[in-house]
Amino acid sequence: MKNPTSSYTILVLDDHPVVLEGIKRLLSADSDMQVEGVTHSSELFQLLEQGRCFQLFILDLELPDTDGFEAMATIRSHCPEAAILIYTMHEEPWILARLARLNIQGVVSKSSAVEELSKAVEAIRNGQNYYNETFVELLAQLQQQGTPDDVPGPTFSLSDREQEVLRCISEGLTTSEIAERLFISQNTVGTYRRRLMTKLGAHNVAQLIANGRKYLEKD
Repeated sequence: MKNPTSSYTILVLDDHPVVLEGIKRLLSADSDMQVEGVTHSSELFQLLEQGRCFQLFILDLELPDTDGFEAMATIRSHCPEAAILIYTMHEEPWILARLARLNIQGVVSKSSAVEELSKAVEAIRNGQNYYNETFVELLAQLQQQGTPDDVPGPTFSLSDREQEVLRCISEGLTTSEIAERLFISQNTVGTYRRRLMTKLGAHNVAQLIANGRKYLEKD
């Protein structure tokens, strides 16, 4: 087991301020933990662009300006050594199946006792993975019915800003030209580009435009 001698840094992302403050108070009770919180993924992305990495990210999956899967992909691109813990109300089959295939360190259902979150953080801090009983039981049911890959998943929509960036890319604009048109930084354009690639399952610009055609055809 690991025995950290310095503060363990945690960033919590949850769009419900009451839940966020509750998590921060719970974890901050341990003086060895340094806990920060944000309510929007845009705040998370800004911290990452500034080079801020935390040892553990605790994420909700349902967010107002993106989804937790995008947030995870962005964290991995900036902080590959960080641990990720999902804290969510979602127990849909396609969500569980998708989580089971990801490189994350834990999942805790919000329907569980709050102490479960503390247990998960402690386990992850000590180099272990932690999946609460609800997740394990539901995943076992899925595996009996068919492999996780057989479970269909939902489609994710693009935000207005993501659609604007996508349209600029389709027009052949460079990163600097997109930044100038939308009054955002080039780093922010890069972040949106990565998020679009993740959401639309694209590996290059041609695929991005092809997969995002339905958004480009809107009036």
